[in-house]
Amino acid sequence: MNYILTDKQPKLPLKYFEEIAAIPHGSGNEAAISSFIADTAARLGLYVRVDEYNNVVVKKQATPGYEHLPALLLQAHVDMVNEKNGDSDHDFEKDGLKLVLEGNILRAEGTTLGADDGKGVAYMLALMDSDSDAFPHPPLEFLFTAGEEIGFIGALGLDCSDLTARRMIGLDAGPEGVVATTSAGAQEVILSVPAEYEPVSGEVIAISARGLLGGHSAMNITDEKGNANKIMGRLLHNTAKVADFRLCKITGGAMFNAIPREADAVIAVESGKKQAVIDRINQVAAEIGEELAVSDPDLVVTVHDAAADKMLSEAVSKAVVECLYNVPNGVRMMNKLVPGLPVTSTNMGVVKTLEDKITVDTMLRSSSKSLNDDYVDNICTVGKLTGMTDVWVGSWMPAWPYMADSKMRELAKKLYRERTGEEMRELAVHGGLELGVFSEKMPGMDIVTLGCTSGDEHTVTEWMDIDSYARVYDFMKDFIAELCK
Repeated sequence: MNYILTDKQPKLPLKYFEEIAAIPHGSGNEAAISSFIADTAARLGLYVRVDEYNNVVVKKQATPGYEHLPALLLQAHVDMVNEKNGDSDHDFEKDGLKLVLEGNILRAEGTTLGADDGKGVAYMLALMDSDSDAFPHPPLEFLFTAGEEIGFIGALGLDCSDLTARRMIGLDAGPEGVVATTSAGAQEVILSVPAEYEPVSGEVIAISARGLLGGHSAMNITDEKGNANKIMGRLLHNTAKVADFRLCKITGGAMFNAIPREADAVIAVESGKKQAVIDRINQVAAEIGEELAVSDPDLVVTVHDAAADKMLSEAVSKAVVECLYNVPNGVRMMNKLVPGLPVTSTNMGVVKTLEDKITVDTMLRSSSKSLNDDYVDNICTVGKLTGMTDVWVGSWMPAWPYMADSKMRELAKKLYRERTGEEMRELAVHGGLELGVFSEKMPGMDIVTLGCTSGDEHTVTEWMDIDSYARVYDFMKDFIAELCK
């Protein structure tokens, strides 16, 4: 393997980060990385269990003399969001990531980096592999979960019976100097309509939206960035005002929890109306470009001739277009007590044309279960009114409630203050964290979060600051040692 970070600190975590980056591990494809983790634990002589969800549980004995202390649980998720540039030939099923180091910033060429949450996975592998005498620690339990990015599948299915810890460090976190205190719950809704095809007629054109910045549907939802699926819905809704047309195919977005950067549609326009349609699309695209000039200055909408052998029926075409146009998207309510924090938001993440149906996949996030339920009902109702005949609602992923008397959080804040002279910032998170599941499954769990500075998660510009990565690793080891005093 060709390592590029061998002369950078922290050596062991970065070594493991490179090794897991070489293993395809997108959501739903975690078997290989889970096997790697399990094999590493076995090589080190540690207790290891892998379940049917590809979750991995590992246990490490305490430093001699500290066996009597209560155990500490560390947790990270092994799956990553697979996003790539439209012109990339990267195959996430078989290709490892191509890492690029620019100064102290680590990226991947043309794809997501997988620092969310490879950074935490690598930390844990390094702690598993560290000499127990290197720093004092209590009994350690490591939990590597699968399917986090697609609905907390691993966390929700986890059997916790062999986990004894009631103190926990959650490593799906950051930036440096920030500790999360609570997180929103989340739920997925998929609207669909059976595909009804007819032989194509009229003039066929393709419409593409490119150049949007996208982002994480929790962290970036308040940025009010353009959503490629909603933009395509608006373009097609306006197209219907000047000509009859049918959808042949429509796709947009890659993950329901990522703000979609790209969308494509192929439509069959009634004969003689092609130019009127192109003019209308260009007009609306220019208007959208002006609206998004600050948040997404590089938006480009293109229209060109295309070919198709079949088109969707009038009813199905209308249902899909009006669903895209009318289903709500973005922040639904802001928190009146915490500036900048949404209470509830929605993200229309993925649109797919399958052989038998067309699907529209939306993710909701909320710190209020009642509001979430109301907005789920709202989306389902709007979908049915537009003609989407089938509705699937995923499991509610629990919110992580605030613990006012967290000893773990206060110790982290104290240590950070002593080391830096600065106060650690507390942050209520709009994103869904698996910590909500664990706090529900393991009552009384006292949780603190730690993470380095990184950014642009779920996008091809994702990055990680390796200097920050080193500092947080050192802080985490010192924090664990403090738990022994």
